[in-house]
This record gives sequence, structure tokens and C-alpha cells, in this order.
Amino acid sequence: MAFLAKHRKEELIALADDMGIEISTNDKKIDICKKVKDSPDFEEEFVRGCLEEIVRQREELKAQAQAEAAELKAQAEAAELKRIESLRQEREFELEKMRISNATEVNSVASTRSENSKNRLSLKNLMQKFDAQVSDISMYLALFERQARTAGIEETEWVPQLISLLPLDLAQIIIKEPEEKMQDYLNVKEVLLDRFKMKPETFRIKFTQHQKKTGALWRELVFELRNYLDGWLDELEVRDFEILKNIMI
Repeated sequence: MAFLAKHRKEELIALADDMGIEISTNDKKIDICKKVKDSPDFEEEFVRGCLEEIVRQREELKAQAQAEAAELKAQAEAAELKRIESLRQEREFELEKMRISNATEVNSVASTRSENSKNRLSLKNLMQKFDAQVSDISMYLALFERQARTAGIEETEWVPQLISLLPLDLAQIIIKEPEEKMQDYLNVKEVLLDRFKMKPETFRIKFTQHQKKTGALWRELVFELRNYLDGWLDELEVRDFEILKNIMI
């Protein structure tokens, strides 16, 4: 009976079932072995063969279950890989749409800027070139700024527009400025005012002594006086009424 004891309890239960031996739920492994041994149908070689077949079937079922589990795992992994690949392709598709959209937007902006550049007004068609013999630089710059705003020209474009209206010697002064300063209209304006020695005292004298020209309109006089006053106060950095009062009185 020693060979029977080497087998699993479930294998012995299967053997007993094949041999028609009644087994209770309370039977232990040793009890099953004894019932098999005491069975009138017990024949050692036959029982060995039955057990070998039971073990073989159990191993086959185990292998089959493992194979099925491996197949299910492989299918799950394949499904996950497919899902990940689908998400990757979807992301790439969305990114490509964004790239196309951005490229279209950039091209549209570039086209708009190009069109605006073509249609941009040139102040050369609206103003005479500056002539230091007949024009006051501060008055000319004030008129230039007004015309530029009226024409809808952005301040970033003011410097090249102004340079096109200046004589060569003044244009060269601006061009010699560092690039970042040359593109700053307020800096260019300061350079030109300094070139013509438009200091606070100069603006003050012009403001207090300026008179209406023959044939000129009163609104032209107001514009000119306002320009001289603004230049005077800006140069002195007047920012409140008290300082203004002290200067004027």
C-alpha cells in the first residue's frame, strides 16, 4: 500500500470513484488507501495503471489550464498594447492637427502683416521733409506724431517713417545709435531735440515769446503753444500742479 500513499488525496478519491468505492467527506488519505486496498477489485498493477492515468489527466488539465491562462494573458497584453498604440496614434494625429493649425495661423498672420505692410501709409505722402531752415524740430516731431496716429501707424514703425523724412545728416545721427536705441522712437526724439539744443530754457522762451503767424489759424497757434509747453514741462519732469505753479509764477 506504500505506492498509494505517494499520491495526492484528490488522485486517490478519483481512483476510488473509478473503482466504485464509496468515500465519505470525513475520510482521510489513509482511510481512502485502506478502502482501496480492501476492495475486492484491488489488483496492484491495475491500480497503478489507473493512478498513472489519473495523474496524466491531471497534468494535462493543469497544462491546459496554464496554456489557457497564458493565452488569456497574451490576449490581454495584446489588447493593452493595441490600446496604447491607438492612444499614441490619436495623440500624434492631434499634434499634427495642432501643427497644421499653428502653421496656418502663422501663415495667415504673416500674410496679414505682409498685406498690411503693402497697404501701410507712408508719411512721406502726408508731410514735407524736415528742413531746419524753416521748421522747428519740436514742432515738426509733434506734427509727425499726430500724423502717424491719424494714419494708424504703430509706434514700432515710427522710426523708419521719421528717418525717411529727415535730411541725410540727421538720419546718419540716428543710424549711429545702438540698434536697440535706434528702434526706440522716444530715444530718437530725445537725440534730435538734443541735436538742436532744445533744452528746457529753449522751450520756455519759445512758449512765452511765440506769436501767431500772419494768416495762421488760432488753432494752429494753440497747437504750437501746447507743444512748446509740453516740451518745457517734459524736460523738467514736471508731474504735479504745485511744481508747475512754482515754475510759471
